[in-house]
Amino acid sequence: MGEFDGKVALVTGSSKGIGKGVGIELAKNGADVVINYCSDKNGAIDTKNQIESLGKKAIIVEADVGKFKDVKNMFNLIYEEFGRIDILINNSAIAIWKPFEDFTEDDWDRTININLKSIFMTTQLALPSMKKNGGGVIVNIGSMSGHAYLDCLVPYGASKGGVNLISKGLAVELAKYNIRVNVVSPGTIAIKRNFETDPNYPDNWFPFIPQGRVGEVREIVDPVIFMCSSKASHITGQILYVDGGVTSYIPMPSSDFAKKTI
Repeated sequence: MGEFDGKVALVTGSSKGIGKGVGIELAKNGADVVINYCSDKNGAIDTKNQIESLGKKAIIVEADVGKFKDVKNMFNLIYEEFGRIDILINNSAIAIWKPFEDFTEDDWDRTININLKSIFMTTQLALPSMKKNGGGVIVNIGSMSGHAYLDCLVPYGASKGGVNLISKGLAVELAKYNIRVNVVSPGTIAIKRNFETDPNYPDNWFPFIPQGRVGEVREIVDPVIFMCSSKASHITGQILYVDGGVTSYIPMPSSDFAKKTI
C-alpha cells in the first residue's frame, strides 16, 4: 500500500527537473498524476511513460499556467478524467535575468503570471474537489530569492516573495477544510535551466553555499513528498528552505577580514 493510494496529483511544469521528479515519486507512492507542460512535450511524454511503468495512471495536459483559459481547461480535463484532485504541486516558474532598468512590462507580467498568479488560479479551481473530499495538500515551490535579493532577478524575487505570503494566507484560511499549504524553497539546484543560464554554474555559487555544493533534484523531491504525506499532518503555512545553508549565511570577503571584526 502506498501513502497516496487513491489520490490524484497535479504537478505543474512536470516535464523536467523538479516537477518531473516530484510527479514520478508521487506515483511511486501510489498517486495517479496529471502531468502539465507548456513547451517540452517530449519531456512530458517521458514523465508519463515512467509513471505508467510504475502501474499508475498519468495524463498529459498542455497548458500555460499563467493564463486563466489554459488553467480552466486543464482542470476541466482533470475532473473529466479523474473526478477529483487531492494533491496540488505548483512548480511552474520562469526566471528572466536582467538589470532592473532593462525589464519590460511584458517581462514583469509574464513572470508574475506564471510564478504567482498561477497559484491563485490553480488553488481556486482545486478547492471545490478538496473541500468535497474532506481535505487536500498544496505544496508551492518557492525559492531562496523569496528570502533575499538575487542580482538581476527583481521580478522573480518579487514573485517568489509573493508565493511565501499567499501560501501562509491560504494555510490559515483553508485549515478549517483540512487543506494544508506549505512552501518548499530550493536554493541552487543541478537542473538544466541553471546550467543554461550561467555558463560557470555551479562554480560561481560554491563560495556562497556553506555545504560547498549545489543541491540535487532528489533533495527537493523528498521534502515535497514529505510535505504531502501524513507525516506532515500538523505542518501548514511553513516555508522550508532547502539550500545548503545559503539563506543563513552572510559571506565575508576573507577569513582575515572576519577575524578583524570579532
